[in-house]
Amino acid sequence: GFVYSSSPAFCGSCHSMQYVYSTYQTSNHKQFTCSDCHVPHDNIAATLYVKSANGARDVYHEFLRDYPDTIEFTGKGKEIANGNCLRCHTSAVENTSMAAGGESCISCHKNIAHRRNLKPGGIEVE
Repeated sequence: GFVYSSSPAFCGSCHSMQYVYSTYQTSNHKQFTCSDCHVPHDNIAATLYVKSANGARDVYHEFLRDYPDTIEFTGKGKEIANGNCLRCHTSAVENTSMAAGGESCISCHKNIAHRRNLKPGGIEVE
């Protein structure tokens, strides 16, 4: 259950995530699971806590159908995703101002995995 609930197919099965899922499928990060980017990987307790808290929040909002049209990161979500970007891409930024800290990968690269301005299926809007 833990592994399946981390899969893009599981996450994309919710109504509110269909657009996010369709844009993810056309990204250059489609080989990763949702949890690879959206939960911390520094220890199992943090992973389980964030996965449980996010899952409960997602189910609550999915049930109420009150997600906004554009789903945004929470402050903690940005921090987690940024840490996961650096977990894979540290060597790409080690000789840049990013390595000094204080900057966020997400601020410039937020559309890498979930491109905006796409129709369902990943078709570019002109």
